[in-house]
Amino acid sequence: MLVLGEVVIVLGVICYIAMRVISALKLKYKKPFNWLKELIRMLVVVYTFMVISVTLFPLVLLGDNTYGINSFRSLNYIPLMSIFSDIEQIGTAYDGDTLFMLKLIVKNVGGNILLLMPLGFFAPMLLDMYKRLKNTLLLGLVAALSIECLQFIELLFGIGMGRVVDIDDVICNVIGTVLGFLIYRMIFAILSKDMTHYL
Repeated sequence: MLVLGEVVIVLGVICYIAMRVISALKLKYKKPFNWLKELIRMLVVVYTFMVISVTLFPLVLLGDNTYGINSFRSLNYIPLMSIFSDIEQIGTAYDGDTLFMLKLIVKNVGGNILLLMPLGFFAPMLLDMYKRLKNTLLLGLVAALSIECLQFIELLFGIGMGRVVDIDDVICNVIGTVLGFLIYRMIFAILSKDMTHYL
């Protein structure tokens, strides 16, 4: 049985909306409802389930998984090794298709950087502790390591599809988190003090 990530996104968002509606009804007469923060929380929830969908799904829970343990192509724990290895293959891999190899490298590196950029952007908007770069960087590191560890567990149990556990992914994820934080700082630096305080 194949479990798709889209199912997780839909079910997760529905459950979150249901819980927030119930919570809003309970607090209706106790304090004003902050629609802006609620919108930000909703975006974060959707983003979180999208990351889970992209990084941990699909899963093969029943039946033979030809993409599971047999796809355990590599476990790279040496920083930047896989990136440099891909660069060295430009002009030779895929029948010398240089353009295709360049696109593959950009997609892999760029995709991993973009993956956690929203985390670095949204975290300081929701919690004051992440208004410090050090804390946001640590959050990104924990999130990236958690993703790789879960992917490794999927490989061990043979339920993942084509996963490669790579320290380079962690490095790119953390860079993305920091970039997201810096974008947050730049954007909100030009807003009025009232707006910054409101968020």
